[in-house]
Amino acid sequence: MPLFGKYATIIRQLLLIFFLVPLVSCGAKSPSLNVNVGEKVSDLNVKSLNGEDEVLSLKTGKVLIVNLWATWCAPCRHEMPSLDRLSTLLDKTKFSVIGISVDEDDHVAREFLIERKVAFKNYLDPAMAVANDIFGVRVFPSTFVISPDGILLKVIEGWRDWDGSELVKELEGFSIIIE
Repeated sequence: MPLFGKYATIIRQLLLIFFLVPLVSCGAKSPSLNVNVGEKVSDLNVKSLNGEDEVLSLKTGKVLIVNLWATWCAPCRHEMPSLDRLSTLLDKTKFSVIGISVDEDDHVAREFLIERKVAFKNYLDPAMAVANDIFGVRVFPSTFVISPDGILLKVIEGWRDWDGSELVKELEGFSIIIE
């Protein structure tokens, strides 16, 4: 009798499950965002780092790079220094980099930003209303490039090397809208 003879059918079935299920799930559609490229993004109800309610108007006359992040998110922590460098590289008359932390504890988010000397403007979304209801974020970090009149231009999911020359060039290309 061959090794595993009486268990061969079970082993084959388990192997099929282990190899076919991941392939089938790879083809599964991920949920769509609540706003798509080309659509208007509504103003954002956020909190300041001091916990005060604010309405963030997206009609600023600048291209906005809005990054949703969290201190518990390793990729978010990884990309934050390059995002901060990006905020200094871009022309401040044409661009604004904004962070929105979904951390529930404003103290944790504030301390994280202070410790890492992150200078670009940050807000809080502790109830994740902006992340879930406005954008429909599927992964952290998620970044939304928004035109000066509030139209979504690009969605970038996952961490990036924000101060890399190719990405900086691509973002600077959006400034043509202003000129």
